[in-house]
Amino acid sequence: MLIHEAVAERTWHRSTARVMGSPSEILIDGPVELIRYGFRRLRDLEQTWSGCLPDSELNRLQERRTEQVECSDDLVAALRWCLQMYSQTGGLFDPSIRTSLERLGYDRTFAEIIDRPTATGDVVSAPGLTGLEISGNTVRLAAGLSIDLGGIGKGLAADMVADELIAAGATSAYVSMGGDIHASGEPVDGDGWQVPLLHPISGAVIDHHALFAGAIVMSTVAIRRWTRSGIEHHHIIDPRTGLPSETDLFAVAVADQSAARGEALAKAAIIAGSAEGITLLRAADVKAWLITADRVEVVQESER
Repeated sequence: MLIHEAVAERTWHRSTARVMGSPSEILIDGPVELIRYGFRRLRDLEQTWSGCLPDSELNRLQERRTEQVECSDDLVAALRWCLQMYSQTGGLFDPSIRTSLERLGYDRTFAEIIDRPTATGDVVSAPGLTGLEISGNTVRLAAGLSIDLGGIGKGLAADMVADELIAAGATSAYVSMGGDIHASGEPVDGDGWQVPLLHPISGAVIDHHALFAGAIVMSTVAIRRWTRSGIEHHHIIDPRTGLPSETDLFAVAVADQSAARGEALAKAAIIAGSAEGITLLRAADVKAWLITADRVEVVQESER
């Protein structure tokens, strides 16, 4: 009876907006003012690590390469995640591909790059993160090092804001950043949040994932595609070549405790291809879905 009464008193609020270049959603059980707080935090994080805002904290840091710069807790957290996932994926997840993206023409929001005629320079392999130094909140970037926090930034934003909404008084919080989802607090009901996984090309539902707490993300080469000099590109760059990855995978979805970690693992698996990607995801001990032209391979996490 007590459980029934607690459920009956739940009050849900939902709102959507466009943040970090993607449709974003916040759904909470709690005071309505927390919706405003959540989107304010998302926009703060966008101002912190967006590569498309000239005055973002990340871009100001990059203007001061080779200097030791005192950075915010939020930016340092994102950069530490980059170092962790760069190491864990053997360099397949590598945010130093930003220079390659820009030289291929992805140097502004995606809507603005469509149908621009030419690339902006020769493409080279990514330099890696050996030139990223962090000590406390002091950060130093080596000369020539440019960092893209696009995907992992969206995942980390979902992680951070969902947890912060619970700390601020929400009973449940569900944050989606362009499909990078993190749920915190009590689940919506006993069956959890039922998240459909859609095929990136056909749109067909290929599975459902019951999300109780934690995250699920999907990364795909089927969107964010553009053409330069008659050559089609996509945004998942192989750091070994500096070019869009040549892979048999259309998409990878990952369920994990962190959307930031899931984003990095999904991108690394796409770059690796299905065979090596399965090995990488099993070693990471996550549940994942690898989607090729003719099949969906599911990797199960181990029993804990």
